[in-house]
Parts: sequence; C-alpha cells; structure tokens
Amino acid sequence: MLRRVSPERHLRLSLALAALFLATGLWLEAMIGLRLGGWVDDPLRREFLRLGHAHGGLLALLNLGLGLALERLGTPDPWARAIRPAALLGALLVGLGFIVGGLWHGPTDPGLPVLVVPAGALMLLGALVAGALVRRGDRRPGSSV
Repeated sequence: MLRRVSPERHLRLSLALAALFLATGLWLEAMIGLRLGGWVDDPLRREFLRLGHAHGGLLALLNLGLGLALERLGTPDPWARAIRPAALLGALLVGLGFIVGGLWHGPTDPGLPVLVVPAGALMLLGALVAGALVRRGDRRPGSSV
C-alpha cells in the first residue's frame, strides 16, 4: 500500500489518518462524558488513549503540510517517493503505538506496542528533515550520476 504513494494519495491518506484519530478522540470523550466504565476507568489506559489520539491527529495534519510542501518545493520524485511513505507510516506508528500500548498494558507500564512509538517518531523526523533539505536537482544517495 505504501510502496508507491503519489502526491494525491499522500494527501488522501493524511486526511484518512486525521479522521481516524479524530474519531478515536470522539470515542474517548464520549466514554468519559457518559461515564461508561471499563475502557476509561483505568488512568494509565486513559492517558495512553489520549496520547494516541492527540499525537496521531497532529501528526496526520503534519503529513498534510508535508505533502503540500513536497509539491510546492519541487522535491525530486525519487526523494519524494521515499519521504511520503516514511512520513505516513511514522505518524501511524506513533498514534497506534500509544493507543494499542494503552489498551493492553501491565499493572504500571504500557504494553509492548508502545515500543513502536520512537521508531515511528524517528521515521517521521527523518522524512521532515529530508523534505526540508532536499532541493530540486538533488539525486538520491546511491543513484547513478
């Protein structure tokens, strides 16, 4: 799915990520507002659900901006083809890592899925740095001259 992400697909997937994490936040707030037990009675679970919702939503919006910036800055296609999937997957890993790590956790620590959060953050950071530094005419490392 993320092998070949066109500029249009990057924007559409970014909007879908934003919708996913917005829906997660709406669900969470409904559970808290309606005082429905189970899901949000546990403070650690509630905290990690909020972290996943907030980080996932903000990083989806960041992906929207990155998608527009890559086009506006004229990022060479070989670079953009590597940047787009890394940014999308990074945002998804951060948001879902918090959510899934909070849903199934131990007595005092989040679950193991939270370990994908730093990996996702580094992927997105690398994509943003590459998007900021690569200019028109730059060749991807390892490509023939």
